[in-house]
Amino acid sequence: MASVDDVDRQLLRLLGADPRASARSLSRAIGMSPGAVGERLERLQERGVIRGWTLDVDPAALGYGLEVLVAIELRQGKPVETTIDLLSGISEVRSIQLVTGRWDLVLTLLVRDQNHLREVLLADVWSVADFQHSETMIILDTRRRTGSVEE
Repeated sequence: MASVDDVDRQLLRLLGADPRASARSLSRAIGMSPGAVGERLERLQERGVIRGWTLDVDPAALGYGLEVLVAIELRQGKPVETTIDLLSGISEVRSIQLVTGRWDLVLTLLVRDQNHLREVLLADVWSVADFQHSETMIILDTRRRTGSVEE
């Protein structure tokens, strides 16, 4: 595990509050030079503490009005990685979680509407060879926590 000191934690908290903060504004907030802040951010990325910078686009603005969870129970047989690889090839699949408990996998799908959901389930998700049973849940609202893990 990468060691993170107090200055790194302070930078991560500031970036959690404003991911678009410039090195200059970060440096003013913690009393370091912009160059030193830039080097620290680069090291945090190289060590995998900061895993990346993302763009958050509203899927509804692009015509994808439904976000759906699909919990899947698999038959025993193929390695689960094979099934995950097949599911990853479905363009509507946004994430796949390997989980414990009753279900084996939980997928997050983005679809245009209920008809599109039906098409994706029938033609793609349910056709995976090791599929046994699923439960589909339409997401009504999502609240995401932003900021640093420690906040």
